[in-house]
Amino acid sequence: MRFVLADTALHELPCDLLALPVSERGSLEGNAARVEQAAGGRLAEIARADGFTGARGQVVLVHTPEAPFRRALLVGVGREAGTEALRRYAATAIRRARDVRAARVALATSVASATEDTPPDERVRAVVEGAGLGIYRFDRYRSHDEPAPAEVLLAAGDGDRGALGRAIRAGEVAVDATCRARDLVNEPANVMTPAALADAARAVAAGSGLGLTVLELDEARAMGMGLFAAVAAGSAEPPKFIVLEYRPDASGPAPRTVALVGKGITFDTGGLSIKPAGGMRTMKSDMAGAAAVIATMGALRDLAVPVRVFGIAAATENMINGRATRPGDIVRGLGGKTVEIVNTDAEGRLVLADALAYAVRAGVDEIIDLATLTGACVVALGDWTAGLMGNDQALMDRLLRAAAQAGEQLWQLPLYDEFLEAMRGDISDLKNSAGREGGAERAAAFLREFVGTAPWAHLDIAGPAFAEDKGAPPYIAAGGTGYGVRTLLRYLASPR
Repeated sequence: MRFVLADTALHELPCDLLALPVSERGSLEGNAARVEQAAGGRLAEIARADGFTGARGQVVLVHTPEAPFRRALLVGVGREAGTEALRRYAATAIRRARDVRAARVALATSVASATEDTPPDERVRAVVEGAGLGIYRFDRYRSHDEPAPAEVLLAAGDGDRGALGRAIRAGEVAVDATCRARDLVNEPANVMTPAALADAARAVAAGSGLGLTVLELDEARAMGMGLFAAVAAGSAEPPKFIVLEYRPDASGPAPRTVALVGKGITFDTGGLSIKPAGGMRTMKSDMAGAAAVIATMGALRDLAVPVRVFGIAAATENMINGRATRPGDIVRGLGGKTVEIVNTDAEGRLVLADALAYAVRAGVDEIIDLATLTGACVVALGDWTAGLMGNDQALMDRLLRAAAQAGEQLWQLPLYDEFLEAMRGDISDLKNSAGREGGAERAAAFLREFVGTAPWAHLDIAGPAFAEDKGAPPYIAAGGTGYGVRTLLRYLASPR
């Protein structure tokens, strides 16, 4: 699907479908009024007859044989008129365009009858992201598929053409990276093994000019990654400790080095602390953090990110065999601390602990990790919001701003000292589980013990990483969402 900045006024664009976002109780003004006139003055009348009020998610489709556009689509965006409303509108519009087999689609980039205070380039980027993400389907294993629109015309008005063109490109890069992460998560676990995830990282490295190191189990164990090795012990699939490195093209040293760390459990049975059958149903998604990191790394060169970045993905299965780690085993991690493994289903924090310690050894200036870590975070924040915790408020504030720009919901949770007290071991330095209460915060407190003094932020993405239920934004399909990619790209590409 190709995005093109339109040179012609919206109401004069020849296309198969023209879409307009309309605010709640809004009238058809400005561009929308000209579209209404070109459609023979029928849009408002039909909208009223259909009970269209502009409420979020409402749509009215009208055939307009007398206009340059064959169909007009009104999409309600509710009372909001910002970039998130535009993402949702564009996704709704592009999905309807596919339903009616529209090959050429025109999208307005401002909301009818709403006061716009968002810069034109941000509006254009939001529309590109909404349409690009909204058309996504994981259909590699389907026999048939419906064709997507081939061309999307963006009517952006009088904004600076250079800035608008860069916004389109930035939106396309974000969409491609997010969809790459979705693909990795959506692959079944018999396909997306740790070795396959390492191959995906290898392809990203080759395509984006990145450095790549893949440590095998013996190498990781020799380095002291006892926690990573303990989780891998029960699987017949060889684990892979994946490290990607991006260096900016600019000459001279990078202003700072950032480590992105992702949990990469390609399937999680719970180990000997086995999950019930229903709890395993979506556990191919337990590597969503690693998928987000690998996909983000592949987009950095396209956005000319000015900082050096390590992407670290600790990839293994958590399975059961005669060598599997037992509850009560004590293991030493790369950071030097010993951990009693009370619950083998609290494995993500174990592989992350060694990955965080590896980032510290690499001498990075700040660390951001992403992990489908705790059901407790889903209980606290619901299906669509990730939890944020860390040891550096300035870093977390920047991530919150980036998430708001990206349209990804992120909420800070507390990280009090009491949470760490619960994770202290009786016969070891730490234990990996301490019950359900404050589970997300206790897990984060455990991780904090492995980052030393490095500024660190932890994103618990257990809720928004995988979509099952109704209520998702229209640009999110069932399955992997690619959560975190757009936030990381906004963060890394923005001035500090």
